[in-house]
Amino acid sequence: MSARAFRLICLMSLLLAWTSVLAQEGHPVKGTWLGHWGPTLTVQSRIVLVIDHDGKTMSGVYQPGPNAVPLKVARLDITPGKPATGGRGNQTPAILPIFKVHFEIDAKDARGNPVAIVAEGIMHNVALPNRSITGTWTQTSGGNTSKSEFTIARQ
Repeated sequence: MSARAFRLICLMSLLLAWTSVLAQEGHPVKGTWLGHWGPTLTVQSRIVLVIDHDGKTMSGVYQPGPNAVPLKVARLDITPGKPATGGRGNQTPAILPIFKVHFEIDAKDARGNPVAIVAEGIMHNVALPNRSITGTWTQTSGGNTSKSEFTIARQ
């Protein structure tokens, strides 16, 4: 076998293996999500979520590790969206669904006081590896409520 044929076979094998890896992506919400929330760009708190989806229900943990907190409520609502722009000629533009997520978490602060978290957002770039979720993060602790925008990205 010539070196050129061998390189071609190796390249084709790598391409085939890579496409099978991409096909194993799983449900769009499943995976590890990292991001931040906070009242200003300079005051931010880190978010780490590990989410699972079995085809019907969503579950997961907030801040995995020794102090991991299970998600109390994890919901994914998929609704029909508006037609996408950019149809060609007489083609009907595709109607892209909207992926809305809702999380409720009963966590504790550094002193052990209860913290209630409610996060609602919309997933962007659903079909792509660089998908993200943006929305509103509401955190209540000791009668004080903080509300801010959050962004998390799938790793």
